[in-house]
Amino acid sequence: MPENPPANPPANLRDTSLLHLTRHFFRRFFENDIIQSGQDTQTTVIRALSAVAAPGLMFAFWLQNQYVRRTSWGRVEDEYFFVMFSFVVMAAVAIFEWEMLFPDRLDFLVLTPLSLPTWQMPAAKVIALAMFLGLFVIASSIFGDLMLPAVTADHLFRQIAAQTLATLSAGVAGAAGIMLLGGILLCVLPLNLFRSVSLIFRMLAVTALGLIVIHYARFGDAMQPLLTNPSAPTLRWLPTFWFLGLYQTLQHGAAAPAFAAPMAHRASLALALIAAGLLVIYPLAWTRMRRLAIEDQPTRAHTLPAFTRGAIHALIRSPQQRAIFHFIGQTIARNTRYQVYMALYFGAGLALAISCATHVTTVRGVPHAALSTFGLHAVMPLLVFWTIAGLKLAFAFPLQLGAAWIFRTTGAPLPTCVRAVRKWVLGCGLAVVLAVAATLAFLRCTPRDLAVQTICGICLCALLVEGLFFEQATIPFSQPRRPGRTQMPLMLTLHLGVLAPFVFLMILLELRIERTLPLLLLPIALVPAVHWVAEQLRDRAVLIEEER
Repeated sequence: MPENPPANPPANLRDTSLLHLTRHFFRRFFENDIIQSGQDTQTTVIRALSAVAAPGLMFAFWLQNQYVRRTSWGRVEDEYFFVMFSFVVMAAVAIFEWEMLFPDRLDFLVLTPLSLPTWQMPAAKVIALAMFLGLFVIASSIFGDLMLPAVTADHLFRQIAAQTLATLSAGVAGAAGIMLLGGILLCVLPLNLFRSVSLIFRMLAVTALGLIVIHYARFGDAMQPLLTNPSAPTLRWLPTFWFLGLYQTLQHGAAAPAFAAPMAHRASLALALIAAGLLVIYPLAWTRMRRLAIEDQPTRAHTLPAFTRGAIHALIRSPQQRAIFHFIGQTIARNTRYQVYMALYFGAGLALAISCATHVTTVRGVPHAALSTFGLHAVMPLLVFWTIAGLKLAFAFPLQLGAAWIFRTTGAPLPTCVRAVRKWVLGCGLAVVLAVAATLAFLRCTPRDLAVQTICGICLCALLVEGLFFEQATIPFSQPRRPGRTQMPLMLTLHLGVLAPFVFLMILLELRIERTLPLLLLPIALVPAVHWVAEQLRDRAVLIEEER
């Protein structure tokens, strides 16, 4: 008879299990169907760290020829960039890895029955989380911490120490602050409500981070009046300014600017409060997550309201197209990582829309914000383009590779399936148009301008769907990534090379139509013409894909 295993495993076995658990939890941060497709963990880690390290190196390299004539406040502006960048990157990393801050249901169900000490699973998770965040906070700041002091050539080692401590503190505060808020939501809200509220919170958090970056791009040169004028206290509540004050205090001591001391005090107080809050909230959130994981039953299939089902059946007559339509929606509803991606993506788009719609001027260091008539015309084309381009990129994620085989067995022609994809995207675009129109009406846009922007938005939706989804010849989420081919060139081309001139031209077109209303017939007539031409060209491409 085999002997029963000892109740208390040997110390070396416990250490080995802790090491294996730590490795398991660390790999889980990078095991993601959205950002990874078959690569090993090491390759994914290197790519992710390189992506956050490159901007600091490039910015410091660009500054090397500027310091011959750089003013003292210009140097403060440059130092603020690295503090701000570390804070924004680490907060964004924490938002993206929101679901991995605690073990998921499968981890609890598999690991809890094992003969592991009670402390070992939380300890392994905390160690893996500290390693993960530590790698990113170091990568986001290391090149700037070394390059900028070398470029300035002013008290080299003191500035290296000051910048290192300030950027590390800002990064830790950004990530830990998101963790603290997430833990509070998890402890306070019911599970179903938490899932919805957490997505909204992440989208708004990304919007706030985007506005911080845009704020630097707009008002970096006005740093002196913003920080020295006592009549502008609001901006001093930005956390990034707190750690800039910490930077100046560590670097200059008593000779630091007047704003530095109170800002450094707020930075120290924020770090202390966040640390104390995490010590209380994280164990509570862990306990609640474990209880929910064990007690939670599998989520029931989400059923659409009767009105929505009736509308879908009325607008989409083909059963095959309705199947594709529901497949897309249910895939998005099931995959939490996909929802996180969409929240991050739309949060960034919302930040751009807010920055376009508002016109901010600085008078003696006091910012004054007002709605911009010209900028409000950018909101509709910007968000419509952002939504449709984002769905184009997102549909390439290999989340349901078996779906292509399933739909082929039904005998549904591939062109029919692809038409359902375009209808689904068109519906999302029209929902964005209605939301923007409602917002413009709330902002008291004139009826004439509102009608022009709404009609132009609807026409733009149809044209973008025809253009961006012209080559769509597969079912979403079912196409594996091909070796050597990525979506990065397409994404950079769309968002850096196409978006800005496209939005500017659309603003000019809307303003011209508002002055000459008969010109509105031009985009209305262009939609059916483009649709007919696209259908003639698309059928051949889809048939070639079907034969292949």
